[in-house]
Amino acid sequence: MLQKARAIALHSVRYGESSIVAYLYSSEFGRLTLMVNGAYGKGRKAGKAVFFQPLSLIDIVYYAGKNNGMGRLKEVSPSFVSVSVSSSPIKSAIALFVGEVIYRTVREEEGNPPLYTFLELSIKSLDAIESGVANFHLIFLSHLSKYLGFYPHGQFSEQTPYFDFRNGIFVEQEPLHAFYFSSLYSKILYDTLMLDYDNANQLNLNGTQRSSFLDLILSYYQYHNDSSTTFQSLSVLQQVFMP
Repeated sequence: MLQKARAIALHSVRYGESSIVAYLYSSEFGRLTLMVNGAYGKGRKAGKAVFFQPLSLIDIVYYAGKNNGMGRLKEVSPSFVSVSVSSSPIKSAIALFVGEVIYRTVREEEGNPPLYTFLELSIKSLDAIESGVANFHLIFLSHLSKYLGFYPHGQFSEQTPYFDFRNGIFVEQEPLHAFYFSSLYSKILYDTLMLDYDNANQLNLNGTQRSSFLDLILSYYQYHNDSSTTFQSLSVLQQVFMP
């Protein structure tokens, strides 16, 4: 059966000489896996693989697989043309990382329009912002947790200066377990929750703080999502932000 969908390219794996297996998140059907034949063009002719770079926004027509199995792409076209991501090493590294985060954490195979809208607006914001780019992925991770079911509760204050990430709440005292943020990083977490991409430059972090906070929030994700989750693109992101 032919289906149409708006989708976000997340990850792809080469299959044979000219095909790829593409992993997508769609507005209408959630997670999709498609076989893309003729992904690599011959000579100077571009193939379809160009449409499946991480975080590409595309419109697709495809043959649905049986029982939510792998489908097969029929047509693809861009629904949004990025201006700056492909030309910026920092934005490209962030796109690779964010695409992998979505690929590894968003598993639902049914439509979730609010989540799709959040992801689409985030991608367009990454393309548009000019300042605070280095903080984009931190704000993204904090806000994505809302759609994954473990958004932080409460607020940072002098009375509640620690974030207990086992229980997902800001608390008065250091917990008796090891799963919490120090006061400094609890404040940073709260700031990321209060900021949007347009004012990401207001998050004043040095390189060490940014790296340490990223490690902490990924630990938060691993605790609530899957303790075995690792992100291969993290090393690329770390190299881009090396002093």
